[in-house]
Formats: sequence, structure tokens, C-alpha cells
Amino acid sequence: MDTHTRKRALIWLALAALLLAALGWMLRPQGGTGERIIATISVGDQTVRTVDLTAAGDQEFTILEETGLPITFQVRDHAIRFLSSDCPDKVCVNTGFLRNDLDVASCLPNRTSLFVSVQAG
Repeated sequence: MDTHTRKRALIWLALAALLLAALGWMLRPQGGTGERIIATISVGDQTVRTVDLTAAGDQEFTILEETGLPITFQVRDHAIRFLSSDCPDKVCVNTGFLRNDLDVASCLPNRTSLFVSVQAG
């Protein structure tokens, strides 16, 4: 087989593989994977609250009642963030929204952590 024929065969093989991949993507099951995006809020070693970001609507809430800490969180568009905290440097607030598996933000002075994980539904 000469070089020109071999190149043409490789091009056709690559196109066929690309077509099969596109067809597989188009025929994948619709309606989600059954995975849930869960946000876990902890103070020290205690879990204070969990939020299913997959299903949660836009909201703001505080953990003041549960912990005595004046920390407010915001959920928007299936993401969560520290909205406010009484800590001096506000690193936790400036972290922004978390929405991906293994995203984390912490307020070290208040020993408060926000952790996002993907879990099987």
C-alpha cells in the first residue's frame, strides 16, 4: 500500500470514528444522569446542613440559629456561595459560587466549610 492510499484510509477511519462518536452522543439517554450535586456546610467536624443543588431553588439562608455564627449563604442557578460572614478578611465571601464536584470554600476564623460533591441519585 502506497503512502497516498494509507493516508486516505486513515482519513476515512478517523471520519468514521468521529461519526460514530457523534451518533453515540445524539442517541444517549436524555433526562439526566441521576446524579445529584450536594453542598455540605460544616462547622468544625459537625455537618450543619446539606443542600441538594440539583433541586434547590434560588434562596438565601443563615446558619445563625444552628451555630450562633452570623454566616449567610446564597443558592442561585444550582450553585452556592458564602454571601456574608463576620470574619475579618472575607476570603470565603470572595471565593464566589461553587457548583462543581470537589469545589470547596472555607471561613477559617469561623471554622466553617462549604463542600460540593456529585453523588449518585
